[in-house]
Amino acid sequence: MDNFNLRSAYRGSNNLERYDCFDVQCDDMYCYTITTDNETCLMQWIVRLFSLTFPNSGKRLKVSMDMIWDQSVDDHSFFIPVALQFCYEHFCIIYHVSPPQNFPIFSLESFLNHDYVDFFGFQMLYKVRYLRQQYNLVVKNWFDISCQVCLSTPAFLRNHDVSVPLQTLVSVIFSKKYLKPDDILQSNWRLRELSLDKIMFATLDCFFVYKIANLITFPLPL
Repeated sequence: MDNFNLRSAYRGSNNLERYDCFDVQCDDMYCYTITTDNETCLMQWIVRLFSLTFPNSGKRLKVSMDMIWDQSVDDHSFFIPVALQFCYEHFCIIYHVSPPQNFPIFSLESFLNHDYVDFFGFQMLYKVRYLRQQYNLVVKNWFDISCQVCLSTPAFLRNHDVSVPLQTLVSVIFSKKYLKPDDILQSNWRLRELSLDKIMFATLDCFFVYKIANLITFPLPL
């Protein structure tokens, strides 16, 4: 089985609004990514998403989400996600939680609790509980791909373990190996600027979840 051809490139910055732009490529699939530590920028991304998709009209909106914890430190005061990722179609935003107290509660409150927005991801039960317990943020409609994949279509996915990791699932569905360096999560994610590799893999994890969510039929939200 061949590997995916992965690339990422820096495209520009807006210093006033504090965001950077990147192109991430996986074979012939492309994703346009914004990274920011500005909660206002995250809110504007959500507003633009709603303006394009009109979930308030009753049309359901699928969004993939992920959260990354910094595994390079043992200090429990840093047990706060270092990055939040959301992806819709080929657009992704990475919110860099830096400093740790800069968690975007206000921007996420209505988004996560929206009646017509469905969130997809891996290990979602843990993430949903964390958000509720730590920030009183409710994720209203959520799907855990790793738990529900055994109930999905196409039928060949039912032969895989319920805890199948994202990389394995991507390889099964796309017939290509999605390889990540073993130490990508062990390096320091609290640095002011994230490396191109961190941005690429943070984007692709969320991007592939979105792709899988649109290939598989899921039951009702948990």
